[in-house]
Amino acid sequence: MTNFNLTGYSYQYHENGNLTIEKGYIIKDQVINTPTNEAIQAIELISKANAYWNVTYVFCLVFFLLLFKNAYKPFRPENNWKRYVTFYSIVLIAFLVWIISSQVTLTEQIATIINDLKGGE
Repeated sequence: MTNFNLTGYSYQYHENGNLTIEKGYIIKDQVINTPTNEAIQAIELISKANAYWNVTYVFCLVFFLLLFKNAYKPFRPENNWKRYVTFYSIVLIAFLVWIISSQVTLTEQIATIINDLKGGE
């Protein structure tokens, strides 16, 4: 549960120098167990996916906090309310398009690297 990101891939180091790459959002299935030095590219991409998830998480929290602040009647700006809603909607849509496209690309790259490590299965 603590290794969540939008690609669904995570990894764990083992004391013997091996690395286990797992796939799944809640229930993780082992995809490959390999020496760490062979999976450096996959580790970098999974770390990048984790960073994107952290950015997404923080952005969503800030977005909904600001939306709640502006939607709550005592804090609502009287002037230009429709402009605020339009601005927030445009920013949210742009962010979602960016994060989804980057996550799809990362998922494809990780899957390609894992297939190469497995021997092209």
